[in-house]
Amino acid sequence: MIEAFFLLLASNAPQAATDPLASARAGKLQCASPNVEKKTCMGLSSYKVNPDGSFESVTTIVVAPQPLITMEVKAPGTVKDGALCSPIRKADFEGAAFKMDGKPLDEAMATAIRTQIVGSITPMLDKMGCARETPDGAAFKAEVTLDGVAHPELTQRVSWVKPEDGYKLGL
Repeated sequence: MIEAFFLLLASNAPQAATDPLASARAGKLQCASPNVEKKTCMGLSSYKVNPDGSFESVTTIVVAPQPLITMEVKAPGTVKDGALCSPIRKADFEGAAFKMDGKPLDEAMATAIRTQIVGSITPMLDKMGCARETPDGAAFKAEVTLDGVAHPELTQRVSWVKPEDGYKLGL
C-alpha cells in the first residue's frame, strides 16, 4: 500500500523546465511508471494551476492490479525552487475515493483500504513532499525530498501524456 503513496509523491512533479507546470498548463497528464507499449501508468495526475502559481492536483493511483483498485487523491501544492511541493496531509488521504474496475467501492472496503494507507504513511504526515524532475531518456526521474531530505527510494520514472494518447491505469 505504501507504494501508492510514493506514486502520489512522484506524481506531484511536472516536467523539468523553467516553468515546472508547463506541461500541466498545456493540458497534459503526468503518467507515473509509464509502460509505453501497453499505454498504462501506475498513477495519472492532472493539475489545475491557480492564478497565484499554486496548483491543485488530482492523482489516481493503482492500489491493486487485479481486480483493478484505484485511489483518487486531491491535494494542493506550490512550486519551490523548481520543484513541486505538497504537504502530506492526513485529510487528503481520508478524503480519497476508491474504485474497483471503475465502480465506487462499498464504504466498508474503502474504509479498510484507507486505514491501511493512512497507517503506512503516518511517519510522513505533516512533512513537505517535493519532487523535481530530471531527464531520464525519453522520460523523467522524479526525485523526492521530505522536509528537504532526499529520499532516493521514492524516485519514480514519469512522463507527460496528452489525454487523447489513450493512457490508462494498469501495469
